[in-house]
Amino acid sequence: MTTFTLTYPKGFKSFTGIPIVNEQNETVCVLQKMERTSAGKVLNAVLLVAAQQTLPYRYETRTTLGAPLFQVQSTLLTKGVSHQIVMPDGSLIPIQRKTVQLLESSYSFTMDDLEFRFEKDFTSTAYLYCNDEKIASASSIETELVQIGIQFKLFHADDMRFVALLATLYQALFATTT
Repeated sequence: MTTFTLTYPKGFKSFTGIPIVNEQNETVCVLQKMERTSAGKVLNAVLLVAAQQTLPYRYETRTTLGAPLFQVQSTLLTKGVSHQIVMPDGSLIPIQRKTVQLLESSYSFTMDDLEFRFEKDFTSTAYLYCNDEKIASASSIETELVQIGIQFKLFHADDMRFVALLATLYQALFATTT
């Protein structure tokens, strides 16, 4: 098992990139909150006034050299698809949302002919499954009820792409810090 950590900076709302580090404290990739477009800012303002809700942010992971890895964004009005993954080549992978408990959700998608499922359990740990095999987990790091980061664990591999995928999914779908 390999462990990776992301620690939120104090000014999380305005960060440009948060490093995800391995057990040797080496940065393996970076998580970024993406700015909204001008149209997104207008729509967000309208939603805030009309419904007292805001649009979710988009999150992206990049290599240490700045190349894009994964981006997860909300699809808002697409029936049956709550989010999508934007791949580095611009292709889109739809993420299907399914309610599994009264308030709990499971997200599934297909990438490279592999079936992925991402869900959070009653302990607030999120698990990533590949073809029904549990391959990774993500859980909040908290001190005195304040979330200060996320710990990622890969159960079978030491692959930066799985950590990047897990980090992007967790932040976009389950993290309470936005």
